[in-house]
Amino acid sequence: MMMMSSQTSHLGGSISRIMTSSLIVSLSLISLSCVVGPVTSFLLPRQLSIQHQPSIYSPINNLETQRSSLLYQSSNSQDGETATAETPASSAAAGTSKRAQRKASQRAKKQRQQKSQSTNVNKATSQHPEAILKRQRQRQNGNNNHATNNKRRNHNFAQRAEYLSEGTDNDYGFTDNLDRLTLTSGIPDNTANNSNNNNIQLHQLHSQRVSKLDEKTTADDVVKAIKRAQNLHDEHDVVEIAHFLLEEVDQSFAYGYRGSLLSRLAVASLHLQNYDIAKRCIIERRISHRSSMLPLESAAIVRGLLRCHRTEEAWEVLEDELSLPLEGSVQWENSDENSTQKKNDLNGDDELLHLEDESIRRRLAARDKLIHRARSISSIASRHFYEMEPTEGIKAVGKLKEMGGVVNEAGLTADDLGIPWDRLVKGAASCESKRRDGKWDNAVEGEDAASSAEIPSSWPCNIVYAVLDAMIAFPSENKDVTFEALCNALVRRTVFVTGAVDMEGCPEADRGEVAFIGRSNVGKSSLVNMLTNRKSLAFTSKTPGKTQQFNYFAVNDKPELARQIRYGDDVPGEKDRDSFYIVDLPGFGFAKVTQQLRQQWSDFMDEYLQERETLQAVFHLIDARHGPTDEDSKIMQKVGTILGAKQQAKEHCAKYIIILTKADKNVKNAKSQSNPGKVSNKVMEKLIETMKENRVGYAPIVLTSSETRLGRDEVWKYLRFAAER
Repeated sequence: MMMMSSQTSHLGGSISRIMTSSLIVSLSLISLSCVVGPVTSFLLPRQLSIQHQPSIYSPINNLETQRSSLLYQSSNSQDGETATAETPASSAAAGTSKRAQRKASQRAKKQRQQKSQSTNVNKATSQHPEAILKRQRQRQNGNNNHATNNKRRNHNFAQRAEYLSEGTDNDYGFTDNLDRLTLTSGIPDNTANNSNNNNIQLHQLHSQRVSKLDEKTTADDVVKAIKRAQNLHDEHDVVEIAHFLLEEVDQSFAYGYRGSLLSRLAVASLHLQNYDIAKRCIIERRISHRSSMLPLESAAIVRGLLRCHRTEEAWEVLEDELSLPLEGSVQWENSDENSTQKKNDLNGDDELLHLEDESIRRRLAARDKLIHRARSISSIASRHFYEMEPTEGIKAVGKLKEMGGVVNEAGLTADDLGIPWDRLVKGAASCESKRRDGKWDNAVEGEDAASSAEIPSSWPCNIVYAVLDAMIAFPSENKDVTFEALCNALVRRTVFVTGAVDMEGCPEADRGEVAFIGRSNVGKSSLVNMLTNRKSLAFTSKTPGKTQQFNYFAVNDKPELARQIRYGDDVPGEKDRDSFYIVDLPGFGFAKVTQQLRQQWSDFMDEYLQERETLQAVFHLIDARHGPTDEDSKIMQKVGTILGAKQQAKEHCAKYIIILTKADKNVKNAKSQSNPGKVSNKVMEKLIETMKENRVGYAPIVLTSSETRLGRDEVWKYLRFAAER
């Protein structure tokens, strides 16, 4: 019994433990459900909403929407009314969104409207099915062309070179061979074959934009083909275009625009060094289209011929197509008022109304021809100078000098002409440098024609002086770049030689010289520094009478002359052929010097003017603000008496020039304005009257300013007399 009771108690304890542990587990599950339940209740509905909510981002919904749209289109193709009723139901059954339903209803409404108006729709409208099919075919053809273009762009360089070199034999298939540009050569008469443009043969080109030339080709197509062939050096296309323009079409092609096309083709052919085609184009243009030739086209042909080293042909085109107008054939306008009105006519909106006047039309045409003739001649001169052919270059700038009178009469300005004077000066300076190095020394003794072509005997002492003559004949541009190049070429070395107080102190008279004279503080030293492009060659001072002796400055003397003068060393070498002296004389007037020194200067000047045989020019400087003073009148009287007596005795006589200085003081802000200086009418009248009283009325007058650099090229015209002695 005791044993059974112990087992019973043991069983009861186990049951109680099991119940306790199950109770703990239950409580744990309850607590866990309290924690996890809200989380699962938060996640599960959102996952279900993502899966079942209609959305355009759902792949299933997209497929259903597409399927419903296809069903709608297929049903609409059979019966529009039935499709309108069935489509929303099918879309709703497929679970489409409200947005898809709205779109479907809009499309259905649009289809109904189009169906109701289909009887009145023209086949040419963009909504017609045939028009839609036509656009689809055009897109397909465009894609094919794009693929072809890509395939063509993938050609390597070797394949492209072979492609462009097709049909570029020397024999271009022309019916004649012209050796010269003269009109005496036989030229085939193609007018019978070209009576109409309906029998034009097809000419295939390498161009993608203009792939062929036929009876439908326009002038714009030909221009595009020529530009492309010139830029890519496609000689095959140039030959085909030449056959088309020269042998296929007649003069009436493109409403008479054939002459301009021939000029463009000639320039492109010369760019490719193909003179044969260019020659035919030039001759055909002269014969058939002379009345419509433009100066701009002729100038382009001249430059192309120079590029091919065809100088003779370039001159021939220049003289034939850009000749000077005959004397009296054009009535030029001389007054400033008419010139201003003429410029307004050119730039205004009423240009066509003014062109109706025949005289104005001729004047404008002549001006245009003069401009392009001057530019073409400058191109020829530049080409000869830079290729070391100074004889031909001097000839070309001589032609420019001959044009100066007509250019000034026509009222053309330096900006209108646009001649690159700085380039011409630098080219002539390079030839002169080679000349000093002895490049053409043997040409003087040469007997063959090749060496005699370049003989310096007929050249000026400095080749740049030939360019200077042309510059003076043309309207002055007064540019610092041009004058700096000019001074660097004409004044290479300057050195102070000596200061003389009598004739015994003057240097040896082995070269020409020019003298600058004037009253004190008139600006002699500043003018000398401006002309030589030096800052301190002649000493300038605000104190009157600073120059108290005859100061000699040597220009272009032998190198290292300054060391010889300063230290007495024997320096080898010789002066250049264009070397000369500049003499700065003391100033008269209110210089603070004694009367004895004044008289000594006066006697020295009398002796200097009478006995100095190398004196070539005397520059008398007068202030442009005040005009001639009593001292200036005395100088005029002295110069007029001495030089007049020598002239009557038929002896060598120096040239007398009057220089009006400080002209910029008469203009406010002269540096910033187009007018760099002027002189009043009152001062000019007083000057002319004083000159006549002292018998020097023949003397030229030059207006200058050391501040604005006015008149420097005109003064150099007379400085040249000393260099050429």
